[in-house]
This record gives sequence, C-alpha cells and structure tokens, in this order.
Amino acid sequence: MKKLMCYVGLNPVGGSNTQGGIAQTEKPHGGGIAVFEVGKDGCSLTLRGSVPSPVKAGALYYAKETQMLYAVDEKKTGGRGEIAGGSSVYAFHVNQESGMPEYRNHVPSMGANPADVVAIPAKKVLYTASHGGFEHVEKIVQNADGSFGLTYEYDDAATAQYAINDDGSIGAVTDVAVHHGHGMDPNPSPQHGGHAQSGSHAHCTVLDPGKNFLLVGDKGTDRIYVYRVGQELETAFIYQFGSYSGARHIAFDPVTGRVYCTLEFSSEIASFDFDAATGALHEIDRISTIAPDFTGRNEPATLRVSPDGRYIYVNNRGEDTIVTIEVDASGHLTRRHAFSLGRSVDPGAATRQMELTPDASFLYVPERPAYAIRILKVHEDGTFSDVNRVPIENPVYICFVEL
Repeated sequence: MKKLMCYVGLNPVGGSNTQGGIAQTEKPHGGGIAVFEVGKDGCSLTLRGSVPSPVKAGALYYAKETQMLYAVDEKKTGGRGEIAGGSSVYAFHVNQESGMPEYRNHVPSMGANPADVVAIPAKKVLYTASHGGFEHVEKIVQNADGSFGLTYEYDDAATAQYAINDDGSIGAVTDVAVHHGHGMDPNPSPQHGGHAQSGSHAHCTVLDPGKNFLLVGDKGTDRIYVYRVGQELETAFIYQFGSYSGARHIAFDPVTGRVYCTLEFSSEIASFDFDAATGALHEIDRISTIAPDFTGRNEPATLRVSPDGRYIYVNNRGEDTIVTIEVDASGHLTRRHAFSLGRSVDPGAATRQMELTPDASFLYVPERPAYAIRILKVHEDGTFSDVNRVPIENPVYICFVEL
C-alpha cells in the first residue's frame, strides 16, 4: 500500500427541528466530497482536495477491482428531473497517484433521497436503496358510496439495479423493486410528527460475503429484504420484525457469517444466522443499544463489526454514544461499553455513520454536530480513546481507499 485515502461525504441538508422533524446542520454550504490522505500514524489527516458534487453527498462505495468510487446525492427532485438537479448516483475514477476522484458520470436515482450504494464490478451491477421522503400529497377521492374523502400518497422507496459500463461508469437501470406498505402510523416517535413509518423507507444495501445476496433494511415497514443477485432483483427472503422496530443498517460478521441489524425505533440490535444457500435469516438474539437509565429519544444508526467478530460498534443518536456490543460464540449479545460523543440537538442531526480503518486500529467518526471528524483509537477490549479531531463542515460519511 502506497497510501491510505479517506473520502468524506459532506451533506449540507438544511432544515429545522419543528414538530419533531429532522434538525439539520446550521451551515448550508460545505457539500461535495473531501479528499484526505491518512498519515502513517493512522490517525492524522492531510486535506488533498475536494470535488463539489454530489452537493448532498451521502453514502460512498469504492470498487477496488475497477478503482471506481460511487456516491449518492441525497436529494428529492424538484419535479423537473435534471433541470432541478434531482437525486442522483455518481461515478468517479480514483486516480491511483493523487487519490483524487475523477468524474465519469451521474444518473438519476430511482426514488428520492438515495441512502446507500454498493457495486459488484465482476457482474457489472450496481445497487442503490432509496429512502423516499416523509411529505405527502393529498388526493381527493370519491368513495363507492358516493361520499368524498382524502387519500395520502408518499414517495416510493425502492431498491434499484443499474448496469455498470466497461469504463466503470453507471449505465441503464435494469430492474427496480418498489417497497410497498408501511409500519405503525402514527407511531410513538416524535420523528416527523409521528409519521416516520407512513411509508416504506429503504436504508441500506449490503452484500453477503459470497456476493450472491443483497440485503436491504427498510425502517418504514420493519423488514429486511433479501434479494438474490442476478439479472433481476429476485426476492429470496423477507424478514418481518414486530411493529415499531425500524430495521435500518445491516452488517455481516466476517468470521461466522452472521448478520446484525440496528432497529431505529426500538433502539435495539438483532443478531441472525444467515443461510448462505437460500438467503434466509433466523433470529438469535436482540438487545437494547441504550443504557437502562437513559430516558430520552434515541435512534441507533450504523454498526461496524470487528475483524475477529468479537465486537459490534453501534452509534446511538440521542444518547449520543458509540457502544460496544460483545458477541459470544452462539451469537448472543451483551452491551459492554459506551463512548460519549458531542451532544446533538436532535437524533436527525447526530452522527449517523462511522468507519474502521482497514487495519481496524482506529474508528473514524464524522461527528456531524461538532463539524469535525473524530478519530478514536480502538483497544483490544473494545473500548475507545480520543486521539484526534479534524475540523470540517457537514461531515456525514467516511470511506477508506488503499492505493
């Protein structure tokens, strides 16, 4: 490895926390992707440049085989597609000398607010999950008995499959699986006035180790969708959680192949056995991610698994902690440690993602409320210590690339 690069998605979302909505950054500028080089110590950063688009950069994914970096632009179209600069998926080639992303192309996303992206270059496919929004359109309808009423229509949430062109750029959409249904509406969460499950909300795209299945968490329907990778999106399995769970992010254990999932509304983490032949999930355990004495609103987001499979790291938004969950040999879970982050005004504006360095020595946290990248040393017992803080506006996502 000549150098380690750190790409940071910057997302100036804007907005307010009225009526329990998502409180966002106060700084409407500072979007795009920032490009840092990681020092030999593993915990220092030198800014090497940036690219201005996507303006509301969210999830990033690097395909090592083709040296391509893919990114989503977390937008909702203005109703006029590209004229309004709508939600998109971007492709960049990473220069292997400078580490700078070189723009290839971007295409419209299938659905508003794309939340995640992953690619399989060998099969020339790319997948996205679109979260959709929370606003509704009211339609006047006449009922069968002649009376009049209203219906409410929401954005579609979806998993989309794209072709990848020979040069790594993104090609045509080859299939879309629209997620139908919704969870408890209204629900007890103040998020969006209690209507955060009024529609489906796809949140992640995670490949199994064999790259035969794609797992998508949908917090709006309390489901994990398992799709078989192929010419089209074939549903292999659907795991249905109980009401008001909110399946958000998923990770695989690199040692056992188990699956872990955070549940946004119930503030839990669940463990599963995964059938690598059929894609079926069998729940093993589920525990709370928050301390027993915590009483405020909390919404866990991302999780990361240590290379040896002993620990899972989860970031709590609300409790504003990174917690260490210990996993025993049978897949049962125990909360062991909690590291405090800076206080957020609302879970919607809190830290929502984090990434281990390739050697797992450090955890990089885009600490959104503090406008900084917080770098933590990971110790053998799963605890953390603060080692560095790098100021930057609107950080939301970290992606490492070894050159």
